[in-house]
Amino acid sequence: MSPSDPVPGAEAAAFYQEHGWYATGTILPDELLDRADEVIRGLDADHRDLDVPRSLREFLAWPPGEPRPTRLNQYICLQYRAMAELASFPALARIAALLAGSRRLRIFNTALIRKRPGSAEQYAQVGWHCDRAYWATCSSERMTTAWVPLQDTTVSMGTLAVLSGSHTWPDTDEVRALRTAKTFIAEDHDALWSRLESLRSDGVTVDVRQIELKRGQVSFHHPLTLHGSGVNLATTSRNAISVHYQDGANRYQPATGADGAPATYVHDPFVRRRPNGDPDYADPEVCLPVWPPTAPSWPG
Repeated sequence: MSPSDPVPGAEAAAFYQEHGWYATGTILPDELLDRADEVIRGLDADHRDLDVPRSLREFLAWPPGEPRPTRLNQYICLQYRAMAELASFPALARIAALLAGSRRLRIFNTALIRKRPGSAEQYAQVGWHCDRAYWATCSSERMTTAWVPLQDTTVSMGTLAVLSGSHTWPDTDEVRALRTAKTFIAEDHDALWSRLESLRSDGVTVDVRQIELKRGQVSFHHPLTLHGSGVNLATTSRNAISVHYQDGANRYQPATGADGAPATYVHDPFVRRRPNGDPDYADPEVCLPVWPPTAPSWPG
């Protein structure tokens, strides 16, 4: 079985459940990706063609003068119609639903991640981390992330890397600490890798897979799969969209952070409220429903 079948089915779901990731064949049309590229070229003009709901604007744009070469623009599909069309593309959402084992999907968040070239710049790598570390307030264990590169993406460009099978590692204190650490931005990558390698003495298999993709291919990963990326050694930026999907059963749950304070997610203050006052992760203005396909209901 190949982990890149263009029209995946039960074998793809089985591969995902075993390995914690899956790479598709070419499923996204060039014209859809071309429109996303056009958005990126115009980002600095701060022009948005959708009305961003509520007060999310402080999270949307990269701060002027920020030196880090890896740049993150959150809620990108709430700002630009082309990005919303990409994140909700039926083939993409269908595969996400298949891998998550869910009949209904909503978007939880989307982000544009732009990695500029440069090996000497600080924070040029993305640290090994789990998405679940950032989703403590989510009740579901069946969320999934699609990583959508907008160009052919190789190891030399700093493509996505996963620790295959890490979602099934034993729930020891050290594994739990690694899974809950918010290390997308890591201060010491060597120290983080040493912690991972030390697990080998406990019989854990640390299996690095660099997922090289052609334009139009997509990779998915499980919320407990450790993943990161290396330095972009190319001469052009590596652009990718991360689409975090939540299954229909996902709800807000109270949680506590490592510092003992209540955990929150970025949009908790802005989504509508449930009857008991909790944030509603089914708010369609922020968490767009994408599967089964419906008529677009994007803001603006």
